[in-house]
Amino acid sequence: MAEDGEKRPADGSQAPPGMRAEQYGDGTMVVAGVIRELKLSLPPKGPLDELVATTRGLVGLADGLVVRTHALTDRTRELAATVAEFTQAIDRLTWEIDEFVLVPDDLARVADKLAGALHGRWQAEGKERGIQDPDPLPVRWHSVHADQLELDHPERIWGDQAEDDLSGRLDEIAEVHRRLPYRRLVVLGPGGSGKSVLGVRFVLRRLEHRRPGKPVAEIFGLGSWNLAEDSLEDWLSRQLRRDQPWLAEVTADGRTTLAEELVNWRLILPVLDGFDEIPEPLRARARELLSESSLPYVLTSRREEYRTAVADSRGLHRAAVVELAELSPDDAVEYLRLRSSRHATPGWNRVQTEMEGNPDGPLGRALSTPLMVDLAAIVHGERGTSGAGKAARGPAELLDDERFGTREAIEDDLLGGFLHAVYRDRPAEHRERVQEWYGYLAHHLGDSSDLKWWELGGRTVSRPVRMVVVGTVAGLAFGLLDTLAVWSLMPFVTPRPPYWFAAALLRGACIALLTGTAFGLMYAVTDGSAAVEPSGVSMRFLGGTRPSRRMFTRRLAVGTGGGFGFGSVTWLVAGLAQGFLTGTALVPTLLLGLLNGLAGGLLSGLVLGFAYGGGGGGPAVRRLRLKGVIRHFRRVLGPRLAIGYAGAFMCAFVFWIGGPLVTGLAVGGGPGLKTVLASAFVSGLEYAPVFGLAYALAAALAAPVRLDSTSAPTRLLRTDRTAVMQQAVVNTVVFGAVGWLFYGRVGDVPDWLFYTVEGGLGTGIAYGLALTAWGRWVALSRIWLPLTGRLPRDVNGFLKDAHRRGVLRHSGAVYQFRHARLKEHLARTYEEE
Repeated sequence: MAEDGEKRPADGSQAPPGMRAEQYGDGTMVVAGVIRELKLSLPPKGPLDELVATTRGLVGLADGLVVRTHALTDRTRELAATVAEFTQAIDRLTWEIDEFVLVPDDLARVADKLAGALHGRWQAEGKERGIQDPDPLPVRWHSVHADQLELDHPERIWGDQAEDDLSGRLDEIAEVHRRLPYRRLVVLGPGGSGKSVLGVRFVLRRLEHRRPGKPVAEIFGLGSWNLAEDSLEDWLSRQLRRDQPWLAEVTADGRTTLAEELVNWRLILPVLDGFDEIPEPLRARARELLSESSLPYVLTSRREEYRTAVADSRGLHRAAVVELAELSPDDAVEYLRLRSSRHATPGWNRVQTEMEGNPDGPLGRALSTPLMVDLAAIVHGERGTSGAGKAARGPAELLDDERFGTREAIEDDLLGGFLHAVYRDRPAEHRERVQEWYGYLAHHLGDSSDLKWWELGGRTVSRPVRMVVVGTVAGLAFGLLDTLAVWSLMPFVTPRPPYWFAAALLRGACIALLTGTAFGLMYAVTDGSAAVEPSGVSMRFLGGTRPSRRMFTRRLAVGTGGGFGFGSVTWLVAGLAQGFLTGTALVPTLLLGLLNGLAGGLLSGLVLGFAYGGGGGGPAVRRLRLKGVIRHFRRVLGPRLAIGYAGAFMCAFVFWIGGPLVTGLAVGGGPGLKTVLASAFVSGLEYAPVFGLAYALAAALAAPVRLDSTSAPTRLLRTDRTAVMQQAVVNTVVFGAVGWLFYGRVGDVPDWLFYTVEGGLGTGIAYGLALTAWGRWVALSRIWLPLTGRLPRDVNGFLKDAHRRGVLRHSGAVYQFRHARLKEHLARTYEEE
């Protein structure tokens, strides 16, 4: 045992004789021992004694420094551990959005309003799909581990929690997601394994148990994500604005919309459906963006596509992964038996016997997924066997080894027989036609899953054909209106010429050709742009929101200032051009330009100011401050003024070149080409400000549609059609007011009427048919595609009936096939035939 006051080294070694074994390391101990031996071998009280004493003092000082350094190191380690724990706690706190995030009250009310709308829609959709069946298929899943797939590190998935087994069944999906500290779950499974149904059940469960002010679950199809342009947050905001147009309202600073605020405050819990529907070259980039995002989510994907995307990586950061299990023969056949008549039970028993005896055979493999079992229930169950002719089926067919020697043969038969079963109440000839129509829709979609009514024909009809079709429809509408206007007003302008009705028809045909050409070219310029997506707004002439006096004053001032600036400049240019081109002297030309600019500025300022000040476009949540009002005007109305001006000038220039020439040919005589060009240029400059004002005025009066008129594709179609009609009315009113200043007040009533009807109503209708989502729907989906036999005459009725029969499903404002496998089968069959 060590003597009193001595300490042994930490490693238990013995210190040199007479030396205190301080714990300052083996090297220091050796040096001290050597010095002591030197001291004992030399005469006492020599110079070396002083050296030894000095060395011992230095060793003591080093001893103190070493001890303090060790203590400081230990404290530093403790502090680092504490900081790490604190950082992890902050990280956990950030992700615990359900419990800790406090959002502004007004934004929480927006989230509550959205949750109520989505809950009602998904309940109805779940009923249509049979998802809330009291006896559903027992879909189960199991956890995926790192030895099976690339995963993030366990501590990054689970934090300070112990790793947990996530195995469960369909009705437990929301609870399993809530157990994850970072709320990120990936659900894998082959096609038809029940991933989409699981997503709907998750959303319904979250919405049913949601507390006020907490995140809102919603499904988003990843196939429509444009990774080249949008981050995950931007894309989610865009999808919300499309499906819920009222979320397009701007917030108090005028910079963001309600949809963006909901996403930024993490009040949206997205179910990202179909990672495998992202094009393969872009999946790695999608993985990076999903990992970089701070949002929690549930993501579904086919296994192999996901495995390839996460190869040689950490997978999706902080995401746990589960995989859906195959159905057992007992589960599959029990489900099929309960959906067939009692007389079919022996047939299903034979099917079960075959599946159990040969689980890896064609029948056992085919009926291992919920999709195929559900299709078998439709094709061979009660619905299938109650049909007539080709639609009548039964479980005995599945045991035909000659027809169904492979799993693929059985699956193709079930997919092919689905439409015959759901249309069993229609004649056989109609069922064949329906197969072709659905085949075209599937072929039109390509790799996408979203069937958007405003894009029908856009992928399968070439651009030149679309230009001709859209231009022809718009030109015919304008030409017909021109014919009626000339036929009605010509007797008041000039003595009735011979064959005056034929002359009106000839003029109308030529004007239709010119106008159709102009609008066809404008269609080509805007084709594929966001400008032709459904507007999602409706004008409120009366009964809109009532802004406060301060709000009205701000918007009135900004609208009047912007309108006056636009009107004064454009009308000044028009007046100066008219004076110079007609040879007027300089001073009268300047006076004409100034008077034109003053009159146009006052008219534009007053009209746009009062419309913007009291219109329906104010925010529903927060009051816009003055800077926000200016920013909103610049962002929303400014581009419309510019686009309306440029487009109208081009159309007017073409029209006023062709109009006088055609009229001269029809009635004899006419001006020269130089005069026609000068007149067309001036007319374009005079016409453009009026249409630009009308185009911006429609935006000033527009407000996002009410909550109860959104989501369904047919409702969005009606909303866009109403907006087009309202735009035509606004055009007519504005052209009538401006035309009265130039024609009506001097007694030239026929010219005023012609200017109002043709310039306002005609342009509004032609614009609506050529350059809006509804107009392109009419031209392509209601006229061209039915004429060529690719779709039925009543496309809208056909789509609604398809949803009712369960062939299509709603996903916000778009349709989707009930499953990607069905779409792929129909597209392949259509292309082969």
